Amino acid sequence: MNRRTALKTAAGAGVLALAGCLSSDIETEDMRIGAPWEASPDPLDGGSMLRRLGVTEALVGVDYDANPAPELATDWERLDEHRWQFTLREDVTFHDDDSLDAAAAVESLERTLESAAFAALPIEGAEATDDATVVVETETPFSPLPAHLSRNEAVILNPATFDEDGSVAEPVSTGPFAVDSFESAGGLSCTRHAAYYGDEPAIESVRYERVKDDQTRRMKLENGELEMARILPRRAIDALESADGIDVYTPEIPRIRFLTFDTTSAPFDDERVRRAVNYAVDLESLTESVLEGVDDPAVGPFSADVTEWANPDLDGYGHDPEQARRLLSDAGWSAESGQDSVRTRDGQTLEIEIPTFDARSLPLIAEVLQSDLSAVGFDVNVRTIEYNAMLEQVSQGPFDAYLTSWGTLYYPDPDRLAELFHSEEATLHHGYENETVDILLEEARELTDRTARKERYYEIQSIVLEESPVAFLTNYTTVVATASDVNGYEPHPIESRYGLESITVGDE
Repeated sequence: MNRRTALKTAAGAGVLALAGCLSSDIETEDMRIGAPWEASPDPLDGGSMLRRLGVTEALVGVDYDANPAPELATDWERLDEHRWQFTLREDVTFHDDDSLDAAAAVESLERTLESAAFAALPIEGAEATDDATVVVETETPFSPLPAHLSRNEAVILNPATFDEDGSVAEPVSTGPFAVDSFESAGGLSCTRHAAYYGDEPAIESVRYERVKDDQTRRMKLENGELEMARILPRRAIDALESADGIDVYTPEIPRIRFLTFDTTSAPFDDERVRRAVNYAVDLESLTESVLEGVDDPAVGPFSADVTEWANPDLDGYGHDPEQARRLLSDAGWSAESGQDSVRTRDGQTLEIEIPTFDARSLPLIAEVLQSDLSAVGFDVNVRTIEYNAMLEQVSQGPFDAYLTSWGTLYYPDPDRLAELFHSEEATLHHGYENETVDILLEEARELTDRTARKERYYEIQSIVLEESPVAFLTNYTTVVATASDVNGYEPHPIESRYGLESITVGDE
């Protein structure tokens, strides 16, 4: 099996026993999970952990083929170009025993549709046409609607629990687990929802602990303080695989690391300079060295190993420093003191700054970029700062480039590309404008035929690879480890859920 794409199970017959308590006043849990993210009570304010733990549900879910699937809606249909009808499941209750009906679903959806998360989408509104039917109307034909309604922000909460200002302090939804309490330092405890409409989970309770440091998460797993540890360091894979009582999973997920260029200011307002960066970086060496051979070089926003929305004909740039030097020379950046010296143009040096943040191996990757770009004539200054500080810096005016990482299918539709490359809707700060790309993105939103949509998304991927408003660097493999007596865990392709309702803990 290839650890980049396959689920890995450790050898060894030992079983990691459930051990001890995480604190003196908390009893041993059926399932204890550690990850670096804070658990927030409001899905509109970073509350994605609720979805992953099985607390919240939406009208639409995401199946293990990364396609929209029934969740609280058993099915849906397009009534006409602007209206979609969703049929609710019967006999669904919220965690406080209130019944889910269309009126409650619509009131919850209205809060979502009024939020910043959905502000750019052409959704007009929602109405309950009877107790079990929700109709959503769009301003324009909008094929990705079901996928967007699977997003974490669109989960259905009991509107009776909303605060006066519409915020949520105690989330009440319909999933197989209900919130027991939020804990200090971003933790969360959940208990099984006895009236869940689906199969009753075997796990009685779940405790999520926010553990920022990846080595600490690993130690807690090895010491029996966690049954599942997520986002573990790549360098720990071999040791974890050889340890008794631990199973390791390394699925590739739809996330990429990439450089975003400011295409509106020198030097990256010149496409030749942006392309030179692509040729200068040795992605094969990068992935084999600092990424431990776990991740693959990226050739576009999607990996063909993850989704059929990836253009299979993209070849990428390849490592060609001579071509990088030729492109820089063509753009007027000359190397007067030798091919490896810092290049100049009109008395200005080819000096650039690349800010990044400390996550997903980005600082290590930045060091490789610094070395590879210096070899063709860039003078590169790398700065590792807080994520929000980086975004504030690049949003306030001209910059050179910044190194970041994005999930490219965090909802199961390539409409996500509009957030990357549409001239008006992109949330990246590249300033890139291409009328053809805009038209293709807008057409793909309206089309119903999957093949026709693919053709447009494939063309978009070809154009942006050529014009390079961003430089695609690597795909992303996540590292998850569990105690060996955790049975039934299957990594979800977009990590929107941990599938706890299907997991048992203990010998089978």
